Amino acid sequence: MSSITTGKTTKLNWKLSLLLGLLTGGVLGAGIQHYNNVPVTTAYSTLKSDYQSVVDELNKEKSSVKQLTDEKALLVESSNQKLEALNLQLDQQKDQLKQLTEQLVTIKKQQETTQKLVVTKKKLNKEVVALKTKAKQQKEVIDNSNVLFEQKSKTQHDLAVVQKQIATLSPEIKKTKKACAEFKSGNSWNWVSQKDCDNYEALQQKLSKLKAQESQLKQSLAMINKKING
Repeated sequence: MSSITTGKTTKLNWKLSLLLGLLTGGVLGAGIQHYNNVPVTTAYSTLKSDYQSVVDELNKEKSSVKQLTDEKALLVESSNQKLEALNLQLDQQKDQLKQLTEQLVTIKKQQETTQKLVVTKKKLNKEVVALKTKAKQQKEVIDNSNVLFEQKSKTQHDLAVVQKQIATLSPEIKKTKKACAEFKSGNSWNWVSQKDCDNYEALQQKLSKLKAQESQLKQSLAMINKKING
């Protein structure tokens, strides 16, 4: 958001400076070039319109900042709710693992007191194996759940960062594209140069990379969700 705000602030300061120059009678270089041979009332109306445009842009930017803040709050709230649900699930699985461990201890004690009963011993051995297998599976579920949810949380965070960068980059690209087009036209009174076109190309390449990252992160998130849901 800082680069967009800086760009818009620079534009606002320039237009306000030009407007103040006209109002006080001090019409400076850029104003002279743009409003040469134009009636003062027409120039004033144009600058007044430009000033309102800047005000509208500032209001739009404030609205965008509020929207991003609200979205961030919703994301944090959603993440906290999911984390609480995960912690509850993990606690339940830990309780189950504890119960299974206690059952194993009980079975081993029973086994020691019934060693002479072959049939009972075989049955208990089978139960021990089954419980050990189940306990191992439960432990693997807990471990896998931890890993998967950590991966999901990180992937969601990375995706949100990339999408925010894309949203921030779009206005910059639009601005540099316009400046480059003015430079190529050869008749712009703005301070434009080949550097604006170079910046436009660089931003386009950066946007392509970000979109590729976004696509990859979305695929990774889909695979993680599939594993979590079984």
